[in-house]
Amino acid sequence: MSPNSVLEITAQGAWNGGTLVDNSIYSKKGMSFKGGIPVNNKTIEERIGIRTRMAAGPDERIGVIALQDLLHTSDIDPSRIKILIGATNVGDDKYDPGPLVRYPFELLKQYCPDAIVIDLYAGCPGFNVAAELVFMLSLTGALAEDDTSVIIGAENLHRAQAFKQNNTAGIIFGDDALATSLETKVTFKPEGHYSCSDKIKASLKDDFIAGIAKMIIKSSGQNKIDGIIIDNQLGQIIYRIPALAARVQHSMAEQMYPEEAAKGAFKRFKDTLEFYNQKIESFAFDIKTLSQNPTVVKRIARAYVESGKYKTVVSVFLSPDLNVELVIHKGEDFNFKRPSKGIVDTCTSTHGCFGNFIQAISEDGDVFGDMDGKGVFLYATRGARSHITKLLSENNLTMYDIDLLIEHQANFAMIPLTLEQVFWDAEPNKKKIVKDFIANKMVNNIHTRGNCSVVCIQRLPYDLQRGALKEDTIHGYPVNTNLDNLLNAKIILNDSVGAGMTRSSILQKN
Repeated sequence: MSPNSVLEITAQGAWNGGTLVDNSIYSKKGMSFKGGIPVNNKTIEERIGIRTRMAAGPDERIGVIALQDLLHTSDIDPSRIKILIGATNVGDDKYDPGPLVRYPFELLKQYCPDAIVIDLYAGCPGFNVAAELVFMLSLTGALAEDDTSVIIGAENLHRAQAFKQNNTAGIIFGDDALATSLETKVTFKPEGHYSCSDKIKASLKDDFIAGIAKMIIKSSGQNKIDGIIIDNQLGQIIYRIPALAARVQHSMAEQMYPEEAAKGAFKRFKDTLEFYNQKIESFAFDIKTLSQNPTVVKRIARAYVESGKYKTVVSVFLSPDLNVELVIHKGEDFNFKRPSKGIVDTCTSTHGCFGNFIQAISEDGDVFGDMDGKGVFLYATRGARSHITKLLSENNLTMYDIDLLIEHQANFAMIPLTLEQVFWDAEPNKKKIVKDFIANKMVNNIHTRGNCSVVCIQRLPYDLQRGALKEDTIHGYPVNTNLDNLLNAKIILNDSVGAGMTRSSILQKN
């Protein structure tokens, strides 16, 4: 029998400060979009849909402020917090080796000194991946009834100066921070057979990504890997964006399928996407533990296979001096039982072949974000159909059953095209169905807050609940027109895309 509820989102706190920044600040810099199109208020709004965004002050740690707000406005018991996750890309400081969550943990450690404290690096889907991780721990008894987990999404990209001054990619981003508490509702004892390999240790050198991939292949053979989780202790942001696990995933693909790589199969978007969906089909993300204890990543990987959703997951502990401890985790006869309420299912997939679409690069002694806008746009829109259809079909649902879609606010132009992919069977009324869906079954804030990276998925339901969203029109599409009814949405889908490239979705039922 399926459980009634396993994991539920119980409260949120937020940073609600900052300075409102409109497009005029970028109009005065002499910047141009591709094709020589001048950057000004009109072209920014026409291309992206953004009118304003918030910028945090130079001395604010906005993730700490969001956690303070959660503690002050909710009745969560800090002593019940068993895991604290900082979901981030750049955070407050691109030079900070992390884990960045150590700053908010200072507010909590007197109450829960033994909590697992980690940063999680999965690009903009970081909140969804973090919630999935907590779901896995809850499904397997690693988190017990009444245990609390907290996920802090925080991006202070103006302070961090993540992009060069003349890089138009920086225009899209706003600063934001939310803290979300989740409560485990039942204690499970998984039934099935768990096994793992012996610890495989190695001291690697410069080409350590290929070295880790080679270790995995040697240990698992050509058997399918469902996921790779790396406790990445290297610290530098160039090894976090994209997550090293995504780089390892693609190095494995190149080593396992050398003939495909030689033929250029990983250089053509459509062919590569199809190849990964058919042959690779796995997730890959990094964590960074505050404790630097290798048992944490192994415990998390074990939960993934004991959940019944995954068969084989690799855990890797990578020390700053490139020493590696690797374990292959396997689960047999574990059955995933979908709850009827709360978070009921999740799906995360990584396409490391597109890792260069969003990456941090070193240049002249500094580090900056580098984004392939066209590639990101293709992946975000064309990758939607297979991913979302898979999650919904496994739950006997279609997009027509969704009451509320919370979609990553990267670029409004992506949203209609993403929905057209998902409503692939809606001809000849596809465009009308998409327009009605955006108006009545979605919430949007990209026009007022910009792309807030990891925090987008947390901010939208928070602002919906407190009445901060307003009816408007973006690119000719009415938005936020059905807010009163969306407050009582029964079936909710979170969907987000980002560096890796990774897509992660969460299905909730109320």
